[in-house]
Amino acid sequence: MYLKELGQLLREAEPVSNVAVETFVQTAARYFDEMVSKAPRGGFDEADGLTASRISLVGENDLELEIRLNEFSGKLLEKTGGDLWRVYLRFVTLLKRPDLPKSDNPVGPKGIAEGLAQMCNELGEGHEKTMARIDRLQNYFAGNLPVLYANLNALFERRHVDAAQPSIISAADAPGGAKGVPAGAGMSNALAALQQNLMAQLPAGALSGMGMGANGGGGASGSLFSQAMFDRLLSRLDELERSGHFQAAVPPGAASGAPSLENLIPGLFDEASVEQDLPRQAIRSAALGIPKAAPEAAAIDTLALVFEAIFDMPGLPDAIKSALSSLQIPLLKSAMLDPSFFSNESHPARTLLDRMARAALGLPADVSSKHPVCLQILNIAAHVRSEFANDPSVFERYVGKLDALIAERDQEIAKSAVAWLPLLARIEQRGKAETRCQEVIEAFCERAIPQGIADFLRKTWYRVLLKVWVEHGEESAAWQEHNSVVDSLLWSVQPKTDAEDRKRLSRMLPGMLQLLSKGMEHIQVPEEERTGFLDTCFSLQTAALRGVVQPAAATVSSPAARELDAGLLSVPSALPEAAEIQAGELCLKTIDLPSESALLGRLRSVPIKSGEWLEFKLLDGTVLVGRLSHSSPDSGKLLFCNPAWGFAVAIHPAVMEKQLREQQAQRLSSRSLFNLAAEKALNRPLDA
Repeated sequence: MYLKELGQLLREAEPVSNVAVETFVQTAARYFDEMVSKAPRGGFDEADGLTASRISLVGENDLELEIRLNEFSGKLLEKTGGDLWRVYLRFVTLLKRPDLPKSDNPVGPKGIAEGLAQMCNELGEGHEKTMARIDRLQNYFAGNLPVLYANLNALFERRHVDAAQPSIISAADAPGGAKGVPAGAGMSNALAALQQNLMAQLPAGALSGMGMGANGGGGASGSLFSQAMFDRLLSRLDELERSGHFQAAVPPGAASGAPSLENLIPGLFDEASVEQDLPRQAIRSAALGIPKAAPEAAAIDTLALVFEAIFDMPGLPDAIKSALSSLQIPLLKSAMLDPSFFSNESHPARTLLDRMARAALGLPADVSSKHPVCLQILNIAAHVRSEFANDPSVFERYVGKLDALIAERDQEIAKSAVAWLPLLARIEQRGKAETRCQEVIEAFCERAIPQGIADFLRKTWYRVLLKVWVEHGEESAAWQEHNSVVDSLLWSVQPKTDAEDRKRLSRMLPGMLQLLSKGMEHIQVPEEERTGFLDTCFSLQTAALRGVVQPAAATVSSPAARELDAGLLSVPSALPEAAEIQAGELCLKTIDLPSESALLGRLRSVPIKSGEWLEFKLLDGTVLVGRLSHSSPDSGKLLFCNPAWGFAVAIHPAVMEKQLREQQAQRLSSRSLFNLAAEKALNRPLDA
């Protein structure tokens, strides 16, 4: 899959020969095999540490190319960090190699760079052309590789290859060293990386002798707190959970009279205020009077950054943000009590927040907190707050209830989607008609006919046949008649050397021309255009009576035939078109590619399956979140539904494929809200 999509990216980036693509792909394949087999590396990647002795052994152009290829790899690494890092961690698991350097990722940018270098060499391009090609390809690959890596991650997930935890990686270039993780590193477990960043800011010696370590954890053992102080902190959180009237402790050296959390977080635990969607504020360690040198401060502030990122998400309804915000204290307590909270992506407390967001997918951002789904989520949050003490099974129990809510809601949407299937079938029927008419016309054009006749058949008579097919059907007498007249037309322009053929032509001309003229009228061809074609027929038929052979039109295969002959499905050149079809109160919006055959639609592979939620765009730029409810086996069209819309959307698979590739569409069903918020927080400056 990796090599296929990599080759397709190159084809889409700029015109290249099949030989060039094959060279590029095979070089990337060799790199992959070398990384997997633990073979020692050589080649341009050793230029990571250029030395004077190495520079003296290569020519000026070669040295410049090696440096440029390393810059190329670095740019791709920067742009694909998060997705590529996840792929790397899965390779660590798959290969059972915690010592695998991330620079030896089998699908990493270095293999791509080597492939381009070998391709340019095989093409015989000079130095300047090679450098120019690398410059051109850099931005395209940087913009499109994230989708490729996302597809690889999805494949690994389907095959149950989990990402390794960063803490097990022993490679020298693995992230998470003593100086923390750069803000833009893009971690598989971004929460652990975020906590590491905060702990890297602790005073020197704060972590020495601690059980917490740089990979996060919690608990009082190894903390700067005494056990008694730690217990008092948990008691304070319990008191705040019960009453909402907790006076924060005053940090050493601070003025007395620190504000209460009731003022810092107005109405956070007041059910009435949740209904009013009052402003939300994350709980910071300073508000609790926790010394900055304490690891508990890093734990509290890590979660604060995550919640702040959640509050900043524009597509998440305010009612759901309120429910999530109200769970800060249970999550804080869980993080400090459970050492695995920051490293375990499947921790039940984190999973609870993910399921809440999943249950709310597709709800409008301004949805009322009285919406049935919001009420259930708010109710679950209230139960978790009241029932959680120190037992994580509370989270697990309500994760189960959220899963039931998700299944129930998805099932209701699936049932409602049935109403739109007849409208989709009408569109499908027209697609079949277009394909059939196109096949009929191209079969006629393969007979070596004059150019004027071929142009008429493809431009005009195709539309006539399509209208007859839609109105009367393929088995009708009208369809047969309008097909037969083309046979007569083609025979009429062939040279006539026999007297009987001339008589036959004279007898058939009036009826044939009359049917052609009526067909053009039926699709409202302008009179001037109709007259022009009939004049062309007269000229060709006059020449045929004299025995003159007309030059044949150039052979033009159908789009489907061209694609299949090439052995690939290219990005369609035609622009998509929007339309609507209605039946009673139902409205189906469509985004289609009229010029592409139904055959190609079926062959296009979109890496989504029925039941997934996606965010995508209409042609006017409107962003929608909908559930894929049906994929047509005939045309490949994708039917998306969402009760909040009041309509449904049918999208051509090539359009969705392009939106996913260009990151205009996003797959939401398996996305972790918690990890997404952690990544957003990780990419923000620590002092922001």
